[in-house]
Amino acid sequence: MRLKKGSPKASKLVQSVRIDVGADTPVYRQIADQLLATGDGRAGGGRLPPTRRLAEALGVNRNTVVAAYQHLVEAGAVRSHTGRGTFFVQSERPAATPAPGVGGGAWPGAFARAVESPGIGNLLSVYRTATSREGISFAASYPAAELLPVEAFGVAVDAVLRERGADVLAYGPTAGYAPLRDWIATDLRKSGAAAEADGVMVTNGSQQAIEIVFRALVDPGDAVVLEDPSYTGALSVLSSLGARRIGVPMDEEGIRPDLLARALEQHRPRLLYVQPTFHNPTTRTMGERRRKEVLELAVRHRCTVVEDDWGRDLRLEGVDLPTLYAMDGGRHVLHIGTFSKKLLPGLRIGWVAARREVFERLLLLKQIEDCGTSLLLQAALERYLVDGGVESHLARAREAYRTRRDRMLAALRRHAPRQARYSRPWGGLFLWVSLPDGVDTDALWIDARERGVLFSRGTLFHVDGGGKNTLRLTYSVASPDQIDSGIATLGELMRKRISARGRSAPDAVSEGIPIL
Repeated sequence: MRLKKGSPKASKLVQSVRIDVGADTPVYRQIADQLLATGDGRAGGGRLPPTRRLAEALGVNRNTVVAAYQHLVEAGAVRSHTGRGTFFVQSERPAATPAPGVGGGAWPGAFARAVESPGIGNLLSVYRTATSREGISFAASYPAAELLPVEAFGVAVDAVLRERGADVLAYGPTAGYAPLRDWIATDLRKSGAAAEADGVMVTNGSQQAIEIVFRALVDPGDAVVLEDPSYTGALSVLSSLGARRIGVPMDEEGIRPDLLARALEQHRPRLLYVQPTFHNPTTRTMGERRRKEVLELAVRHRCTVVEDDWGRDLRLEGVDLPTLYAMDGGRHVLHIGTFSKKLLPGLRIGWVAARREVFERLLLLKQIEDCGTSLLLQAALERYLVDGGVESHLARAREAYRTRRDRMLAALRRHAPRQARYSRPWGGLFLWVSLPDGVDTDALWIDARERGVLFSRGTLFHVDGGGKNTLRLTYSVASPDQIDSGIATLGELMRKRISARGRSAPDAVSEGIPIL
């Protein structure tokens, strides 16, 4: 494909790109590989053309060019700077030498299906956006840095090193530091669960707990039912395992029992994965009656329930509800929790509580994966918890998040178009926005990023790539002023997208943004 007539004057770099729409290689990869192969401007860290200009010159959808640039970012060949553009990384290598992971060579076709399956990269895509330090971020669903108990945790680290230095710097039990396991079990019992320390396994964040549980109970081709939309990390793990992901739509109270019953009957799944409290990404919470209905259906169909309870301690209003694990007595439910969202994400400490016969299988996989989570960090965390620091920390954090949630809701009322619908969460770190059908939030994400505002695209949370008119906005990390400014920008861009529905002409080549 040559440049379209009437396109802006193209540079030597742009002119070198040729697209074959009939080739097996996706168009975005053709663009990325050819841009890299030219090397134009690479030695001096030259700037790539703006995505809109290159898309017009090549006659492709702008999303396709964005995907090509993102692929080069992942390969380490370019760097993207919000509001400034995308630049080649300065390099002394010959311009035509491909970066690792890009282009030909011996590697294409050498990888296992676990890392090549559709949707496998959703979590990485979300994480890279969430950890970006540029612009105003409504994508980073983790605690605010200024609220982290740095000094208090440092005191705990010093104490355990002084008192038990040699012990905590050695290898530890695969299942976790015994005093920390006991603290977790005690905390679960406070919520009515019949938990014991020997049924609690400490993991590297709740993400590892999810991965180990799924890997222990799911074979390739097995059906797993989950809410649609759902947590990206769970979707990515299921993709890597070759599971059949069965998404069940939600109402305002979570997964719909009528459709859940139909899915359980039709697919006979091995697992049901749910987030009953402050669901990620929709923020919805199951009432107690709904929880009973879901449990009864799962038990009737002999389906194990995996309960992801990531945000229970981040309730901003209302009363706590019993966990599925407590209601079931742990007979059919595996309970997953984490300290990352409520306390210190950098520790990467989560846990899973399970019955003995399940626990032993999980422990085998944990041993294979890493032989155990850092004993020093577990011991320091337990000391911090025993010293009572967590309650005062949570009180401060809840107050801050309540203020920021209310600030974001007020900003949305002022700036969002009247057609936008958004949740008012009772807890957690974010809220969920739905725009009218036909509004593409992937395209909105591109517009917002160029204006220095980041958010999480709804398509990344859906089982089948749906939800193109949805987005998640995190309020926990942004300052009040950033919330006002960022939402004002998003509101302006939303209105433009809504007014432009149906007016855009089809592109010569159209591809969605791939998940990298």
